[in-house]
Amino acid sequence: MLCVGPALAADAEHSSGMPQFNINHFPTQVFWLVVCFAVLYFLMAKLVLPRIGSIIETRERAILGDLEAAQKANDAARAAAIEQDKTLTAARTEASGIIRQSAEAAAAQTAAKMHEIGGKLGADIAAAEQRIAEQRTSVLAGLEQMAGDIAQSVFSKVAGRPADPAALTAKVAAAVKGESR
Repeated sequence: MLCVGPALAADAEHSSGMPQFNINHFPTQVFWLVVCFAVLYFLMAKLVLPRIGSIIETRERAILGDLEAAQKANDAARAAAIEQDKTLTAARTEASGIIRQSAEAAAAQTAAKMHEIGGKLGADIAAAEQRIAEQRTSVLAGLEQMAGDIAQSVFSKVAGRPADPAALTAKVAAAVKGESR
């Protein structure tokens, strides 16, 4: 094959084709490929990749810091929720105690008012019964008097003579009291 190479090279110089495929130019192309690759590798390794690496590390630290802050905030929120539940439970217990005390105080106050009103009503009823008894006595006395007058009138008209007022009053009084004579 090496023998064929110079013959092909002579033909290739005179032929029109792509110069990249010309075998005579391969050593220089390989040299420049190695030089360009080395320069680009050096630039990437020493300049670009450290910058990218530092940016990635900075972002990773920022993300980890944010995650830690979020975890701390989450823990603080859970602790606050637990504390709030405790406070709410204590407030509910206190409120139910206040409501129970208020209900008991209201019931005691109502019972005292009912007792007071019952006493007043009892006194009013006793006074009314007293007045009724007095009025009954006065009405009965008035009835007795009236019955005595009517009896005298009837007796004098029926008998044609005036009746004995003392005897007639005694008989009317006995009739009013329920005694029969």
